[in-house]
Amino acid sequence: MPDVSLTPRPTDGLVERLGYPRQADLWKPMSMDYDVFEDKFWGDAILGLYPSAKTNGTSAAVTFTEHNAGGYLDLVSGTADDGYAGQGMGLQFKGDRGMLAEFIVRTPAAVTTMKFEVGLSDADDDAGAVNVKATPNATAADYGVFVFDRDDDTVLAFHSAKAGTITASEDTGITVAVDTTYRLAVRVTDDNLVAYVNGVVVAEHGNGIEGGSALTPWVFCQARAGSASRTLQLHKWRVTAPAY
Repeated sequence: MPDVSLTPRPTDGLVERLGYPRQADLWKPMSMDYDVFEDKFWGDAILGLYPSAKTNGTSAAVTFTEHNAGGYLDLVSGTADDGYAGQGMGLQFKGDRGMLAEFIVRTPAAVTTMKFEVGLSDADDDAGAVNVKATPNATAADYGVFVFDRDDDTVLAFHSAKAGTITASEDTGITVAVDTTYRLAVRVTDDNLVAYVNGVVVAEHGNGIEGGSALTPWVFCQARAGSASRTLQLHKWRVTAPAY
């Protein structure tokens, strides 16, 4: 088994601001000893290697538009009450091997009547990993996701579960803003998770997930009212994990 203590941490602009001290975190993605999957959503079509998007409801879709400036994927909730759109990458990753999943997402011009999730889950075809944020219950059995849900409040939270038992649900204290870009990251080592927003640790869940479960990066957008479609933009995602 690889040494999970060597799993990199996100840098998130710290090189420019601070002169980053963990040099190993900078070179690991370039090393033959690490696998890096990264997609910036350039070109004229979404990559065919992805599993099918999970959608439900009128006009719900995961869409790619050629020539989007900078490149991004739209997760469109559609106009059905609780309609949704979700996209996974593939169940190739485990905490027991160590992994770092990073995401750049942008919120729409209105975040009322909206729910979204960003992080890691044990399925790419759930109707959301987290079913209810306020009094947590879940669809997924093993996950670690950022979750925002206006059926609850205006604050971004980080939730996790292990083998079907919700282990932690923690508000980050960050009020989700409109038209705002967030850099989110989840680092998993064995059964432990650390969550980052814009390079800052906002949650640490020891024994928070089953390290032997296969996980996929996961992004999900849901409408919380029948007439208001919401779109979460995924501008980039990346996973770094040991190659063997």
